[in-house]
Amino acid sequence: MGNGVQMAALTSAQAAGKRRGMPLAFVIARYFVYSFVAVGITWVAAFMLLSSAINTGYVVEASWGPANARAVATELMDADSLEPVDIPTSYRYLIVDASGRTVATDLEGAQLGHAAEAADAALGAQSEDIAIEGGGGGLTFASFSVTRGGACVLVSEYLPQWASRDLAETLPNPQNIMFVIGIAGSALALALVAHRASRVISRKMRPLADAAVRIGQEELDFPVGRTNVREVNDILAAMDAMRSSLAESLDARWQAERAQREQMASLAHDLKTPLTVLRANADFVAEELECDEAPCEGDRGDIAAAARDIAVSAERLDGYVRLLIEASHGAGSAAKAPVSPAELCRHVVLEAEPVARARGIELTSSIQPDVAGAPDALLDRTMLARAVSNLVSNAVEHARSRVEISCMLDDGSLVIEVGDDGAGFSPAALEHGCERLFTDDSSRSTTGGERHYGLGLFGAAEAARAHGGSITLANRIDAHGAVLGATATMRLPLSA
Repeated sequence: MGNGVQMAALTSAQAAGKRRGMPLAFVIARYFVYSFVAVGITWVAAFMLLSSAINTGYVVEASWGPANARAVATELMDADSLEPVDIPTSYRYLIVDASGRTVATDLEGAQLGHAAEAADAALGAQSEDIAIEGGGGGLTFASFSVTRGGACVLVSEYLPQWASRDLAETLPNPQNIMFVIGIAGSALALALVAHRASRVISRKMRPLADAAVRIGQEELDFPVGRTNVREVNDILAAMDAMRSSLAESLDARWQAERAQREQMASLAHDLKTPLTVLRANADFVAEELECDEAPCEGDRGDIAAAARDIAVSAERLDGYVRLLIEASHGAGSAAKAPVSPAELCRHVVLEAEPVARARGIELTSSIQPDVAGAPDALLDRTMLARAVSNLVSNAVEHARSRVEISCMLDDGSLVIEVGDDGAGFSPAALEHGCERLFTDDSSRSTTGGERHYGLGLFGAAEAARAHGGSITLANRIDAHGAVLGATATMRLPLSA
């Protein structure tokens, strides 16, 4: 896919994501609301717990001490004996004797100093007087003289207090407990909301994490998931475009590597043909030279022809080796250029002659006159020559005595037909003979016991397909149904 197509796919995917799902800001705001509500509920619960303790009598409300200071002072003023246990828990106190010496107190610091001044004033006042004054910071001081001598100062603070002195001495102030419960409950509520938010966000991000893991493992054939969050969908759409682009890139790389391997295998296979010619002609020359008799004029001609075939085959072998080296370096060897169909046909016939002579097979060829008048076409001459050479080698190996090459034009295509008088193709070969690595053709036994690798016809078919053409396999049948031989036909469109 080109960059324009990739960008179009990405834009389309992002637009689709924006049309569906809620904004991420809404998801975050929702959990902020949850947090505020949870904290509010926690503090309401703490306040209600304090109110319940007040209603059941375990706690005295905050206003009780200041509001009832005069009544409590009046009651304590006439007591036979004034002890700390007689003073309600809503008050802190200072009790002094007639000389002003401290008898009992739970005050300290500035409060104690203020209470001592109030006690001195109460000792010098009328016995029935009760002085109530504010001490700042929500404190109320009620000072009075005691009938049996001495004075007392009650200090009340605008705070709820425990009704039981035992609880007051062992537990913190009820309001402080309420604050602790509120703070701890708020922290717990926020932790629960955060845990819930993390699970939800993790679930919404899971398609993104899954896609990243699968792409990292080069597993690219899968649909990228979607969520109900727009921004996450935008990222998923971008990742899906990246996955598609990466899949196409890797597929192109794998295809290129496969094509390189197949090209090298085909070139290595094609080395067999010139090597066969070299070996056969070298053997022939060696036998002639080892003969005791001097070669006659005809034998000299045969030796010269064999030498020429050796030279031509060596040149072809050198070309194949160069192509093999280029293929191993990843360089493309296919190069189409204007080629005359007639020149191509003559070239393949010339290359076929040494192959047939090396096997002792008669080669006949025919190039119809209309081929000579065909205009040049964009063809890869080297590739097509190798392809036809594979067809010829296959025919020569299975022929009994004769191979034919015919070139003609048919409906704007160049048709090169290679036939032999061998046993013909088996039904399996007629259907699968041009497939890679197919070797199961029992009807066409090889000569010389050579091993086949299923690459010759496949390479020829690939060359034809690279030019928009094809190769068909068929058997020649006589009137009685007997197989006269096999035919491989290459059809190459000249207008492509």
